[in-house]
Amino acid sequence: MRFLHTADWHLGRIFYGQYLTDDQAHVLEHQFFTILKEEKIDGILLAGDVFDRAVPPIEAIELWDSIITRLAMDYKVPLFVVSGNHDGAERLEVGRSMLSRSGIHIWGSPHHALQPFEFESSDGKVAICPMPFSEPRRIGDALGLSASESKPVDTEAEDSLFSYVESDEQELESIFNLHNYDQMYQAWSDCLYQQVPKGMPSIAISHAFVMGGEVGGSERTLSVGGSEQVSPHVFKNFHYTALGHLHGPQRMGADHIRYSGSPLKYSFDEQGQKKSFTIIDMDTKGNIDISTIPVEAKRDVVILEGHFEDLLNNKALQTKHKDDYVQARLLDTMPIMDGMAKLRQVYHRCMTIELAGRIATPVADMGDAVFKELNERQLFNQFVETVWKEPLTEAEQSYIDSVWDRIIKED
Repeated sequence: MRFLHTADWHLGRIFYGQYLTDDQAHVLEHQFFTILKEEKIDGILLAGDVFDRAVPPIEAIELWDSIITRLAMDYKVPLFVVSGNHDGAERLEVGRSMLSRSGIHIWGSPHHALQPFEFESSDGKVAICPMPFSEPRRIGDALGLSASESKPVDTEAEDSLFSYVESDEQELESIFNLHNYDQMYQAWSDCLYQQVPKGMPSIAISHAFVMGGEVGGSERTLSVGGSEQVSPHVFKNFHYTALGHLHGPQRMGADHIRYSGSPLKYSFDEQGQKKSFTIIDMDTKGNIDISTIPVEAKRDVVILEGHFEDLLNNKALQTKHKDDYVQARLLDTMPIMDGMAKLRQVYHRCMTIELAGRIATPVADMGDAVFKELNERQLFNQFVETVWKEPLTEAEQSYIDSVWDRIIKED
């Protein structure tokens, strides 16, 4: 069996005031579908953050509708999706029962993700174990670990769940910390894995912050205080775990536990990341072989560092990055007038300027200046010396003196 692992599409993302829907459509409507056909993919694992926010813009919804319609009607490649922390889980699940009949399988609520889904391809069966992003307490409620809440919605899975429902709240709190991501994800993982038929390969799909992961810069914090992290040990029993949340492709302690990363760069901190789709070949015993296919983005995200005039006049650099998303890190120490407007004439998508040179310049020690004892001319001269790092020349001083004289006469 051959699966494509992807995550963190963030449809509807806004990058410095500009929607990225066109860039996302370029990758998904062209390269993504080409890969499905050329690589003969049997199933797609989409590990959360389909959308960038719970109520996405209409263009993002239309793009998602186009993708799943083509998958179901034209390509007939099953899609297995879990919601992420950016998604509105209940909104993403709309029509889930009907869509599942067309091969679009969506899990948003932990109450709907209490059993493995047995996917059968021409090469055999594999158990898909969904773990969409959820708060620990909701996971505990779904698993029946909260005495004050009702039993799990999925009654068919009740017999295989934990037998703590009859315990009182205090006893449960002593067994499980119902606010701890690691413990709740471990309990969830155990619940799913125990239901996998003996000898059947298993794949977990989860949206979580796994300990030791390298953060790219555009991932939203899952909770306050860093307690949102879960151990890679949570996923050790599965033959492969498709993770979402961190935007850089990376393995998490083992080759079979990994993030695919996002298909596009969503911050300038991610400029050095190599975006890709992950391909998993799995045999009937669960042995896997992993490869990646680089994403061919419509535009790159780059940081250009140098002096303003150099960036403005470098023709080769302009040709290469004319339509890329650019952050200009200027090494100049002097103020620049209309810098963004001028840069956008040659770098059409210059999104931000960082004044690295001025930030790096040490602030002069003004502690010894007795300002109350200085007249206007002396204050001006001190200001010039602080900014320019050198006093006025004799000619400059003579000119400034004439200006001051003229001002006094006019008064």
